[in-house]
Amino acid sequence: MVESGTPVGGGGGLDEQRAVRLAKLEALKAEGTVPYADRFARTHDLVGVRQAAEATDGTPAADAPLVRTAGRVMTVRPFGRLVFLHLQDGSGRCQVALDEKDVGAEVIERFSRFVDLGDHIGVEGRVGRTKKGEPTLFATSWTFLSKALRPLPEKWKGLGDLEARQRERYLDLVSNPDTRARFRLRTRFVREMRRYLDDHGFEEVDTPVLQTKASGALARPFHSHHNALDLPVVLRIAPETWLKQCVAGGLDRVYEIARCFRNEGMDPSHLQDFTLVEWYAAYWDFRDNMAFTESLVLHLLDEVVGSRVIEHGGRTIDFTPPWPVRPMRDLIRDDCGIDVEAHPTADGLRAAIQAAKIRLERDDLDVVGRGTLIDLLYKKVSRPKLIDPVFVTEHPIDLSPLARRSDVAPLRTDRYQLVVNTWEVINAYSELVDPIDQRQRFEAQASARAGGDDEALEVDEDYLRCMEHGMPPMSGWGMGLERFLALVTDQDNLREVVLFPLMRPLGHGAEAAPEGDEGTATREAAAAPVESAVPSSPATSIDVSDIAGAAADDVADLGIDESTARALFDEWVETPSLRRQMEMTRVVMGALARHRGANELAWRMIGLLHNLDYDREKDPQRHTLVAAEVLRDAGMHPAAIHAICAHNDKNLEGTGITCTSALDHALSASEAVVGLLHAAAQVLPSKAVADLKVKSAVKRHRDPKFAATVERDLIERSAALGLSLEAFYELAIEALKAEPVG
Repeated sequence: MVESGTPVGGGGGLDEQRAVRLAKLEALKAEGTVPYADRFARTHDLVGVRQAAEATDGTPAADAPLVRTAGRVMTVRPFGRLVFLHLQDGSGRCQVALDEKDVGAEVIERFSRFVDLGDHIGVEGRVGRTKKGEPTLFATSWTFLSKALRPLPEKWKGLGDLEARQRERYLDLVSNPDTRARFRLRTRFVREMRRYLDDHGFEEVDTPVLQTKASGALARPFHSHHNALDLPVVLRIAPETWLKQCVAGGLDRVYEIARCFRNEGMDPSHLQDFTLVEWYAAYWDFRDNMAFTESLVLHLLDEVVGSRVIEHGGRTIDFTPPWPVRPMRDLIRDDCGIDVEAHPTADGLRAAIQAAKIRLERDDLDVVGRGTLIDLLYKKVSRPKLIDPVFVTEHPIDLSPLARRSDVAPLRTDRYQLVVNTWEVINAYSELVDPIDQRQRFEAQASARAGGDDEALEVDEDYLRCMEHGMPPMSGWGMGLERFLALVTDQDNLREVVLFPLMRPLGHGAEAAPEGDEGTATREAAAAPVESAVPSSPATSIDVSDIAGAAADDVADLGIDESTARALFDEWVETPSLRRQMEMTRVVMGALARHRGANELAWRMIGLLHNLDYDREKDPQRHTLVAAEVLRDAGMHPAAIHAICAHNDKNLEGTGITCTSALDHALSASEAVVGLLHAAAQVLPSKAVADLKVKSAVKRHRDPKFAATVERDLIERSAALGLSLEAFYELAIEALKAEPVG
């Protein structure tokens, strides 16, 4: 059987196959065939052909009506004078038979000579069944429609990783029926949501994508410039304020399916270019809104998904109503003991978080406002625990600059979020329609922005002017479409429900500046060392002679105590993600020490300090050597310093430092494995390493495209410790499960 991706005329590499196909293209032209037809009149799509064939009893009668269909050639199976093939179109697949007794030897020969997998052909014939009962179109003629110059992926092997599927989505759609089904579900979902909103009195509107001020959410915008008006502009982060102006103008119920843009970090649960569905209803409050949301979501599950119980990431999520309602303040207090209302200022709340030893993953915690702090705290201690649908209500006023203040609790708002599987899939509230209150909140946001919080809003005078003309009571609602679709289609990465997500162009990277980039050239020149008679190298600038020969399998006395190690760690390491990585390495090193009967405290401190200089030293040939000087001055044992340097031995050529001892191998393997485990955990709903399975982690290890920057060869240094890959991953996961790192 000739499978997808293999030309009918033979195998070979990609360049060879393309050359063969180009030769066939020229041969087609030479014989007078147009290799790229303008149209083909079909009587049936391929599913229609198959259904017609299923209704027959066997071989078609000679006087049976002719049908015409077309599609892409996916498989070819020659059996002497008979050729079976499968065609695929947008509806599905159907088998086609070319029988020499029906079409003649010349037609069979021409098909075999010119047709490759991936080509499009048209076929005319009669439907029936083969001797084995397979529904089939028995062709009487075929027509060339389009020549493919590149082969399809071989049984999907060629697009087995996530990035390739997203970069070449057209091949994903051709080769993977699950992908086609997923995007068709997206289409049906949007269509049914529109119908439901229309049926309940909502009107669809369009609002501006280019704006002079970002409003409607706390997020970083994309900036651009309007040449004709000579104005700085931003891409919208939400359509909210425009939709509310529609309601103020008398359109009582409006909605928009809006493309929005937020210039924020990339991870599996966030997109920078996404679809936000928002609606606003006059004379509703957030309780009316909650009731409508529950009915809308259940309707979509019933009509589009077909079930109110779904599976996601191995978890069963039950949408059976009623859904619980939990105030955010109560969740945070129950999960970490901090009552956010007891800390009305950002400084007070920041101090409480630090006193509770809760580490938030932000580099700018000293400048963000109270609302952002509350949001970060909630996302750290509470949201990861929310799996089944729950309405999280009564968000603090600092976090909700456009929501109505609660009448009974002035520090809270009449707001809710629907959280499912730890994801915020819907955000809604009773809208603030008091222009004086709104101005005060805008000004508070502007102050936070001036202090460095670039997610805070600016004062929107146009919107305030609209409010002063009078707005009715109203409630609004927003759903991140991709999040909900990823949830119901069991996808861990939102990019898998976007047809063509933004990708870095092939060959584009920080190391490759485009020609003519004078700014880059200037920066590179400024960074280049001044020429010297003596070549610059790590060995000439930092003396490592006492370290190079100091490797040892263990150290009885590290030379520094834990408090000294911690002080160095706090002084030198600032980036939250780096601190987390070093803490995780500490935990895994401790587990390896216990496994080997080595000095556990020493190994843990070596793990904690292994990237001590990484925040400050960006030259890979000096990384770890700067740390070596600091640790030598602090009194650390030379063998421990050797292990720290040896994990970077690829960049220390000429220093004499190489990974040789058990301690060296342990640190190299530990610091690399935590990188892969952290990356693997990010595709889980919980994002917790403790929830990883050993088998899954090893599978990720063996996929070179997953977390491609992780150096697998360093992880495999665990073999020098007598540990198989599976055993090492199990040890690391169990250690991080027993001692989680926040």
